[in-house]
Amino acid sequence: MRSPSLRRRLLTILVVPMALAWLGSGALIYVLALHYANINYDRSLVDGARALERMIRSESGREELSPQVRILMEYESAEPTYYVVRSLKHGVLASNIDLPAGIPLPVIDATPRLDSVDGIRRPLRVASLALHGDDSGDTIVVSVAETLAGRHALAREILVGTLPIVLLLIALVLVLVWVGVSRGLHLLDPLVEQLAQRRARDLSPLDQRGVPIEIRPLTRTIDALLARLRELLELQERFIADAAHQLRTPLAGLRLQAERALGDPRPESVRDALVHVERLSAGAGRAAGQLLALARAQAINESASGAARVDLAQLARTYIAERVPDALAAQIDLGYEGPAHGADVAGDPVMLREALVNLVDNALNHAGEQGSVTVSLTCELSTIALGVEDSGPGVAAEWWPRLGERFFRPPGSRRDGSGLGLAIVRRVADSHGAAVVFGRGRDGGGLRVTLRFAALAPDEPQPSRSSRV
Repeated sequence: MRSPSLRRRLLTILVVPMALAWLGSGALIYVLALHYANINYDRSLVDGARALERMIRSESGREELSPQVRILMEYESAEPTYYVVRSLKHGVLASNIDLPAGIPLPVIDATPRLDSVDGIRRPLRVASLALHGDDSGDTIVVSVAETLAGRHALAREILVGTLPIVLLLIALVLVLVWVGVSRGLHLLDPLVEQLAQRRARDLSPLDQRGVPIEIRPLTRTIDALLARLRELLELQERFIADAAHQLRTPLAGLRLQAERALGDPRPESVRDALVHVERLSAGAGRAAGQLLALARAQAINESASGAARVDLAQLARTYIAERVPDALAAQIDLGYEGPAHGADVAGDPVMLREALVNLVDNALNHAGEQGSVTVSLTCELSTIALGVEDSGPGVAAEWWPRLGERFFRPPGSRRDGSGLGLAIVRRVADSHGAAVVFGRGRDGGGLRVTLRFAALAPDEPQPSRSSRV
């Protein structure tokens, strides 16, 4: 398949209007030529009528035209001249054609009158004038006529002679357009050279100097694409760095425990090493999952306004029910307070669930034995607040601004976490346009994390109720 060409496309676009312009100019030339031909032929008819009038005056007293006059009027040609000399009292005095009746009488001694009439075989153009006859009260009407063939023939000759010139001018214009477009496209050469000389990792904005104004939208689009690629590369590099940071310690621990088991083959020593291996591999798997979740949350740059409708109440209740066995095993009271359904927001249900998973995991890890974790949902005027609080030791207020940073652990916190849970929560909140608020629990202890989303109008109002699981 032949590659598209801007030159060919422009030429194709111009050919049709140019062809129409050529046809339109031909029609206009023909109309103008016929108009001026009519003017000149009408002037010739008027002159013929006046000449015939003078001849009649010179033959005063005679009822017929002299043979010399007839010879002059009936001179053989491709388009002969017709004439009629009529007396209102005596009838036709001389004629070589029968003009149709109904031609208005001209005013005596006035400018000759011009009329178009339908002859016996073809249309005629007639010039008529009136003069006083020899008899008292008589009026002589002199009419000279000719067909319209000569006029149309002259107009066609002008058209045939002019159209090739117009066509040549149009062809010249198309050639000039082709040359102009070709030269104009060379203005893109600096931009092409600038892109060709770039290194693979150079994703900085293009130099807009020297770029034509018409091409600026294209270069701005390229800059936006480069910016997105730069963000993706930064995310990739960050993911690699995070993975190396998180997996280095568990992998080193796994190797150490394997060497320990090989060095001491006693069953109790091997079993202890396997217990550590299981714990380290579980931690590595959990860290890998959180890294993937963080990478996905960071890759979401679109707001939640165009996403699906998600019922946070149903999402929270379903997930809390799944975590009840874990809470019971850890002797933690896990509960939900809020509406059963009807808390609709716009967003990605998978990522919203991921944020809730990390909030609940964080709360369960820090609530402590015989502690409590409460997931609450509050529907306000235009926002929906999703809160998760625990009864653990909490975090000092001075560290709240740093919560959500990657790998940040407040002083005194447990060291078996990855430091990515709240980072994932903050990234999900940012991608959904939600605010993250940190605070104390209801009794002044523990930590409460609240996500405030923009609420969607519910399909129908739902009654609020509180439940404890």
